Amino acid sequence: MEWGSESAAVRRHRVGVERREGAAAAPPPEREARAQEPLVDGCSGGGRTRKRSPGGSGGASRGAGTGLSEVRAALGLALYLIALRTLVQLSLQQLVLRGAAGHRGEFDALQARDYLEHITSIGPRTTGSPENEILTVHYLLEQIKLIEVQSNSLHKISVDVQRPTGSFSIDFLGGFTSYYDNITNVVVKLEPRDGAQHAVLANCHFDSVANSPGASDDAVSCSVMLEVLRVLSTSSEALHHAVIFLFNGAEENVLQASHGFITQHPWASLIRAFINLEAAGVGGKELVFQTGPENPWLVQAYVSAAKHPFASVVAQEVFQSGIIPSDTDFRIYRDFGNIPGIDLAFIENGYIYHTKYDTADRILTDSIQRAGDNILAVLKHLATSDMLAAASKYRHGNMVFFDVLGLFVIAYPSRIGSIINYMVVMGVVLYLGKKFLQPKHKTVFISLIGQSLSWYNHFYVSVCLYGTATVAKIILIHTLAKRFYYMINFIYLAKSTKKTMLTLTLVCAITFLLVCSGTFFPYSSNPANPKPKRVFLQHMTRTFHDLEGNAVKRDSGIWINGFDYTGISHITPHIPEINDSIRAHCEENAPLCGFPWYLPVHFLIRKNWYLPAPEVSPRNPPHFRLISKEQTPWDSIKLTFEATGPSHMSFYVRAHKGSTLSQWSLGNGTPVTSKGGDYFVFYSHGLQASAWQFWIEVQVSEEHPEGMVTVAIAAHYLSGEDKRSPQLDALKEKFPDWTFPSAWVCTYDLFVF
Repeated sequence: MEWGSESAAVRRHRVGVERREGAAAAPPPEREARAQEPLVDGCSGGGRTRKRSPGGSGGASRGAGTGLSEVRAALGLALYLIALRTLVQLSLQQLVLRGAAGHRGEFDALQARDYLEHITSIGPRTTGSPENEILTVHYLLEQIKLIEVQSNSLHKISVDVQRPTGSFSIDFLGGFTSYYDNITNVVVKLEPRDGAQHAVLANCHFDSVANSPGASDDAVSCSVMLEVLRVLSTSSEALHHAVIFLFNGAEENVLQASHGFITQHPWASLIRAFINLEAAGVGGKELVFQTGPENPWLVQAYVSAAKHPFASVVAQEVFQSGIIPSDTDFRIYRDFGNIPGIDLAFIENGYIYHTKYDTADRILTDSIQRAGDNILAVLKHLATSDMLAAASKYRHGNMVFFDVLGLFVIAYPSRIGSIINYMVVMGVVLYLGKKFLQPKHKTVFISLIGQSLSWYNHFYVSVCLYGTATVAKIILIHTLAKRFYYMINFIYLAKSTKKTMLTLTLVCAITFLLVCSGTFFPYSSNPANPKPKRVFLQHMTRTFHDLEGNAVKRDSGIWINGFDYTGISHITPHIPEINDSIRAHCEENAPLCGFPWYLPVHFLIRKNWYLPAPEVSPRNPPHFRLISKEQTPWDSIKLTFEATGPSHMSFYVRAHKGSTLSQWSLGNGTPVTSKGGDYFVFYSHGLQASAWQFWIEVQVSEEHPEGMVTVAIAAHYLSGEDKRSPQLDALKEKFPDWTFPSAWVCTYDLFVF
């Protein structure tokens, strides 16, 4: 069919309207002749339809027949949005699951909440602190013992406290190496009385970041696991396989405890699949945001067993793309254990994640009940599944999965998803073209005028500013499409979009002016719904040594990092001494600019500030020394070091020109660079750790008077009295209540060899 001629359906539609409007009178001959002519646009060629003149009755009748009034279209859209909002609310109401708790054989959220409140009452639980290594471990063992006493004789419970030491490299945050010593894992195995050859793992972590009670991340998950253990152990149903519960004590140390378990514990060889319980927010629904690798049967197991499914393969794609600078134990089990699994996380209210506001009272009991019901059902399904024992037979293939308003999950093979995606992408590209994918200059302008993150504390600002602009742009594009391609007109409800465009433009313009005037402040200290600005304060003393070991520079100050786009612009009016005149300057000859980075995030944070302050003097100062320097048979230089200090330290290395790091005693033996070319080692230990000894091997192709390598070590005091200083406490008091300043003391020592 040619584009220049009318279809039979269009012709019948037009003629029918003309008959209704024309009464009994016959049309004038010239109009009849025009109606029979092909509608050809002389400017565009035969491939385009020609637009009728405004006075033509055919055009008027065609418009009336093909579109609703703009008011009706807007009303229909509003009703649709209200219906969609109602469905979302119904989905959220699924958190209200009263009635299930307390029945024998069912998950009891009140019991799990009791566990949660006891764990969080201990306070922040950083690895190496007595709160983490002694108090929390003692409480967990105490509760596990009580559960064991109540267990059914069908089951056998075994408990082990593991304190592993190890090292590994990871490509997270640009790449670095991790070393841990004497950290803590509490491991429980629930199995049939006669034992089991296969197991499913449930993993949580009881440690927290410094200065946070860590209720959602991840005490609530450990509380859920304790209650699931109680329910399964008292059940009169026999399990076919073992369920291993790992309460790990060093996840916030970049996944160290899970590595220690999966690479060293004797029970690790039994595991065929795992469920990891995490948090990226506080409460709400727990989202399945990673599965696999491959093993589509695991997704099917979740779909079949979960009582209240909530899953999204989109979240998996986003998370695994590296856009979000975060990771979970899922990576360790996948990469170092070669085990497939399911990764779940609480995602609601990420504003208070890793802050002092992550408290037990902010997590709904219904949310705990929902998570417990799901985890219990899925673990029971896997522990009685024949597929677990033969998991390797079902490993091939990936799944696309998503829930429909939390009611059920749709899952299908990824090859089908790929076909759908390619078709959609091709259609979008052909329809819109590249010219519609230009950057949003308005966002850039708002950043330039210092009003970034105005939407952070005001959700509807983002809707009115960016949402209206987006919708207006889409309508404009489609309106133009309607104008030039007549056949597309049939897919639209409204015959005119002028009023809609005007309304959207007006709302966007007003919101834009309000944002520019600073009406919407990004942060909030509202106790019911806080949205704090995160700031890191490190009171440090730095010492730089030359090749002969002499101290050539020494300074002290409070190093300030603001962890969002606004930097300190909102803080300076409250604390005038923190301003751009104290911007930190990079030490070009030192690794990572000569600052005590806790993690290698230097490439993510371009600005920081250094406020002069007196020296720090921790009671447990770090000690670092060169034990030996020797020539190897293969003409490299081997440097052996020893370090002692607090539970958390960072080690940095920079090879000079003409020198390269060829080997070291860390990770798998091959040095891994961070972004920028320096080397970063994250170190932590539990209680009573021995001195850390390690070596690096430097290949020198050209000797230089400045030496062959520069090394530095930073000691971070994240717990105990050494964590604080009078100057740090005084500065924290000055910060407004809409901020969350996380503060600690540290030292930095640099050496050249």
